[in-house]
Amino acid sequence: MATSPRRWAGVLGLVLAACGAPAEQPPPDAAPPIDTPPPPPDGDLDGVADADDCAPGDDTRWRTLSLFAEVDNDGVGAGGPSLQCIGATLPPMTSQLGTDCAAGDPARWRLLPYGFGDGDGATIVATGSACSGATLPPPYRTTAAGLDCDDDDPNLTRWVLTYPDLDGDGVGAAPRSIQCLGASLPPGRRLGGYDEDDADPAVITTEDSDDDELDLILLD
Repeated sequence: MATSPRRWAGVLGLVLAACGAPAEQPPPDAAPPIDTPPPPPDGDLDGVADADDCAPGDDTRWRTLSLFAEVDNDGVGAGGPSLQCIGATLPPMTSQLGTDCAAGDPARWRLLPYGFGDGDGATIVATGSACSGATLPPPYRTTAAGLDCDDDDPNLTRWVLTYPDLDGDGVGAAPRSIQCLGASLPPGRRLGGYDEDDADPAVITTEDSDDDELDLILLD
């Protein structure tokens, strides 16, 4: 008896199903597959490879920093640095900064420049740097307040051009001199120096306007 074509088609289908369909072939221009290497060992699972971890068996520490001792809680350390293996935060009493100019004083931690000194309420010109906190400590200033002639004496704060008044008529005469004074003039000294006869209180000439600016030079 002859076998029908339909029967042969069914047998062929069973054979193909049993053997499986042929594997899909990649296109001829496809890149070859890349073998991904395994990740480096991380024994403590802190996200840092053991080779780069300063404490490969401790997941709370993984990096090394150069730190300074910080003893006065101002955020700035001092002294020599030391290498420490730490985690996300700095250990207590340490700082990455080592420039504290007063390691035992929390109110001072940095050097600030100054241009004037003030020991009595009026400044003298003085330059340098002072160990400071947020601002310069007294007696240092960055701006002038007067032109002090004696910063050690609060009663002497300015240079003044004066004339002697020998006859007490309120007007002086030459010779003039520059004196270190305070708020008031000393006895027998005047700002004006246009008295033609300083031995006679009755003789006072009119002030010379041309010499007025010289007579009233106050270096304060």
